[in-house]
Amino acid sequence: MITKEEEKVFKNTKLYRFWNFLIYGSFLAIGVFLVYLYSAYVFINK
Repeated sequence: MITKEEEKVFKNTKLYRFWNFLIYGSFLAIGVFLVYLYSAYVFINK
């Protein structure tokens, strides 16, 4: 049987997983965009 405390911990872990995905996903997207921007800059100024 699930107690209220276990339910709270389960909800928190799902919430933390969502926020971690959001934060790391946005950092990854910004990094890929910066690499794309730099490569486009180098290609244009070639």
